[in-house]
Amino acid sequence: MPIAADESIRKAEDPFLVAKLEAADLMVVKVAPLGGVRSALDIVAQVGLPAVVSSAIDTSVGLAAGVALAAALPDLPYACGLGTAALLDGDVVANSLLPTEGSLTLERATHAIHNVSQGDVEQWRAEPAREDWWKSRLERCVALIT
Repeated sequence: MPIAADESIRKAEDPFLVAKLEAADLMVVKVAPLGGVRSALDIVAQVGLPAVVSSAIDTSVGLAAGVALAAALPDLPYACGLGTAALLDGDVVANSLLPTEGSLTLERATHAIHNVSQGDVEQWRAEPAREDWWKSRLERCVALIT
């Protein structure tokens, strides 16, 4: 039975350690925590293990990035875990990326967040402490590039 490395790839200071130690047979990759599609592709190539693309309970916007990663991989021997929009009470697009008979068909979003009412936005608002965390992170990123 193959063993997959999931959180040990995403949270590790060294995502390559799992492969170096031969601790897993495949890796689970998530686009956002790994820095985007290009970064995830680079990590998969460098680690050298077969990849499973998964999501972190993303909206259809994040899932579309996961589909793009899956489509860009030269080999995808395992099923992906990208059907998580079905777990949400709502989505930020009108045409949610939902699985049909185990498959996802990627369509361009017809209504982005700017077309969602203010009431809809409020239901997804993060707790104030989480918003503060993101603001401080953004400020640190801006300081690095200016």
